[in-house]
Amino acid sequence: MRQFLFVGVLIVTLIFGGEPLINNFYKLLDQDGIIKIDIHFSQNQFENSFRSSGSFYLIDELNYCYDSPSFQILADDSLMTTINYETNQVVYSSVNKRQLGIFDILSGNKEFIEFSDNKNNDYVNNFIVDGLGYSGSFEFDIDTGTLKLIKLEISDSQIILIDIISIDIVKDYIMPNFDKNKFEIVDLRG
Repeated sequence: MRQFLFVGVLIVTLIFGGEPLINNFYKLLDQDGIIKIDIHFSQNQFENSFRSSGSFYLIDELNYCYDSPSFQILADDSLMTTINYETNQVVYSSVNKRQLGIFDILSGNKEFIEFSDNKNNDYVNNFIVDGLGYSGSFEFDIDTGTLKLIKLEISDSQIILIDIISIDIVKDYIMPNFDKNKFEIVDLRG
């Protein structure tokens, strides 16, 4: 396993060597194939916390899927579908193109992101989300240069963290299909 990891790091270094690490991450997202990112997701809001582990699949810029044992989130251009297996609900909602969420950031959307000047640390890229008052950071592993954490601070009382476990390029991925008859349907599209 270590040899495989070392070879992977060596290949990434040879392909992207010398580039700022954040640029390497965005170039990785532009590769042919589907990007699979295994993550631990956590959100702290006021006194409540939510945690989930699963796989994030980036099909293309506007299409992605987060797949966990308790729920799935499918983004297909302007439609967001959340399938909650614990409540047996499917929620349809419209994607607001003027907003930016943590999965949008993970999928490479940087339309509203303004990066700070990070001359003191090559392994952390701080950013603000223009017009929304959010701030956050991309943190990279010092030894491998791979992305290890995305942090989004929406307010003093709401913080979202995505710990990156692994990133792979996969050849095939089929978006999940589900039987709508087994779920309560909630349609929030206006």
